[in-house]
Amino acid sequence: MKRFNFCPHCGSEGLTWREEKHWFCDDCGFIYYHNAAAAVGAVLRCRDEILLTVRKHNPCLGMLDLPGGFVDYHESLEQALSREISEELNLPIAENRWRYLFSYGNRYEYADIQYYTTDAFYLLELKDKPKIVIGDDVAEARWVKTKDVTLESIGLESVRKAVGRFLEFGS
Repeated sequence: MKRFNFCPHCGSEGLTWREEKHWFCDDCGFIYYHNAAAAVGAVLRCRDEILLTVRKHNPCLGMLDLPGGFVDYHESLEQALSREISEELNLPIAENRWRYLFSYGNRYEYADIQYYTTDAFYLLELKDKPKIVIGDDVAEARWVKTKDVTLESIGLESVRKAVGRFLEFGS
């Protein structure tokens, strides 16, 4: 995973990838840990349906997904999820309405670089279907009956696992 050419501390070219998780500068001893990024996903359920989105960009362009995304600096998971739902679906959801479900590790390839994420999934039960206005990163939003969800059509591994687990135990 040698993608960095120069040490961010001293500028030398003495970086080596070690133990599959960090770079070490042979010249100054600086260690850069390549930690997992945090991401969130929402299971929005209205009676016997859940909301699935269609990915507008790679990875997994055109495949199904749950709404959500990456956590920004200084955000809680719930803040990030509410922000992402607002950006992707134009739905204002208060942070305290989310119910934590579970998390999975994931691989996310972007621009030929493998990123690792820890994806936390949350549930929001809805009495009525809200008006959806799709925004960034989403090509389409679909309400799908839980009995009709096909896991093979979900692009990202962690999302596929999360939806499968939810369907098995939560629906």
